[in-house]
Amino acid sequence: MPMENTTLKNPRNKSKAHIRFELRAGKQVAVKDYSSRRGVIKLYGRFTLTNEARAYARLSGAPGIPACYGFKSRDILEIESIPSRPLSSFKPGAVPAEVFKKLEQVLAVMHSRGVANGDVHRSNVLVTDSGEVYLVDFAHSFVARNPKKPGLLTRRIMELDLHALARIRARYLRLPEPYPQGVFGFLYLALSSLKKGFKRLKKVLFI
Repeated sequence: MPMENTTLKNPRNKSKAHIRFELRAGKQVAVKDYSSRRGVIKLYGRFTLTNEARAYARLSGAPGIPACYGFKSRDILEIESIPSRPLSSFKPGAVPAEVFKKLEQVLAVMHSRGVANGDVHRSNVLVTDSGEVYLVDFAHSFVARNPKKPGLLTRRIMELDLHALARIRARYLRLPEPYPQGVFGFLYLALSSLKKGFKRLKKVLFI
């Protein structure tokens, strides 16, 4: 990422925040901004930003998790910007296995603090030039009231995080794709169908 004030390309749809990078005391900050949105989209943005800030607060100081600098306004959240590349910019076979071990460690610490990300995918996994791994975007995360005793839904989402890791690892290391088994497999397929339906609905409502 360039060390200058920049704005990313327009979001895929109107439900997404505008994201820009700003310099603060020589450091770059990622700014998620819903201030230009209106109506139900702005309310949705406030909910997701609040949810994200809550997750970052629980994960403060955890390895592989950027710092959250808090709200600039009700509709603007500022997060540490990590100089890195998203995993999605790498081709299969071009990522060392150590990257996935580090991502597994990030997830382990995250889950131990009672947080399930629920949206672990290649664009949300950042890899630095030195091979460090960060996970970003907690807009749809689940945060357990008691980290030592997460509820049933949060535990299922944690399983979803681990399955996403297994799929990503298999893709980049050219391994057989894992198939969800048992009760989790049933729930995974059902949740995947719901997620696809929700994405279609958002396209209809928010494009």
